[in-house]
Amino acid sequence: MRLFTLGLCFVASTATACPDGSETLVSCALEGGRKYLQTCLVGDQATYSFGRTGRTPDLQLSRHVTDVFLYPWPAASRTIWESVTFENAGVSYRVYYAQERDPRTPEVSGGVYVERGEDVLAELTCDPGSVETAGYPLPLFDAKEAAGQIFDRNSYTWE
Repeated sequence: MRLFTLGLCFVASTATACPDGSETLVSCALEGGRKYLQTCLVGDQATYSFGRTGRTPDLQLSRHVTDVFLYPWPAASRTIWESVTFENAGVSYRVYYAQERDPRTPEVSGGVYVERGEDVLAELTCDPGSVETAGYPLPLFDAKEAAGQIFDRNSYTWE
């Protein structure tokens, strides 16, 4: 369900730009531009890449859209935010972005939590001004629905 789309423009960076033919979900530079985080959507595949800028990714995942968890904004706060979680060998990579609804505060923040169960193994924050996102709602929501999943806003689960 699309409530509205933010009219935001982000500066693309070659380190975080998704490949041609795909859509950016959430991507950014990290650690002063030394590392990058990239999540993209191409057809029914969501991808996650993380690594040193200018080098082959340290971790690259590709999952069918039904195999990633999207937590859409609950529409109940001043901040619009969403997160996308990729699983790999018992470790989850929860990528997020956030933006104040006030148009006078256009900066978007983001990052990734690396978790095993309840334990946070790492928390990385995107460099200020580097976050690229498709904006609310992420196109992953429509891709999950096109794949037959339905989001239950009462239980915050995908069925």
